[in-house]
Amino acid sequence: MLQSMDPLLLSLVSACTALVASIVGPLVTLAVAKRQFNATVLSANRQKWIETLRDMLAELISLLVAAVTIKAMGKIKWDRGLGPISSDPALLQKLERIVLVQWKIRLLTNPNEPDHLDLNQLIDRAFKRLQAEGTEDEATESDIENITRLGQAILKREWARVKRGI
Repeated sequence: MLQSMDPLLLSLVSACTALVASIVGPLVTLAVAKRQFNATVLSANRQKWIETLRDMLAELISLLVAAVTIKAMGKIKWDRGLGPISSDPALLQKLERIVLVQWKIRLLTNPNEPDHLDLNQLIDRAFKRLQAEGTEDEATESDIENITRLGQAILKREWARVKRGI
């Protein structure tokens, strides 16, 4: 009688193993696929964020350099930048664009990341120097270099995360 149970027991164990494998296998596959999908979506979103931040930083730097150049020409009383705007209303659009880009960058950055906070402080400082009456062109140019350097470091770190897939 023990010999007749062995094949029955063996069949029962085999059937249970097959049942568990047919249930667990797809669940594991689903979990792996879901994790891979999330990583792919996250990497794609991070890559888009990197491109947007890079473009915004490049535009801000371009606008700051243009504003420093206008300020350095010094033909018109600066008056926090309002002097040149009153003589050339088209410059108002440039000022509006500087402010828009500045705030887009602020909204793209994470207030919990120390280097993101530093970047926003550098941008604020450059903007305030630009508004100031004196000719602090060298200090503003230094701010622009620091913005560039810190922006590159942030972008490099985030790009490394994209390449790692996290």
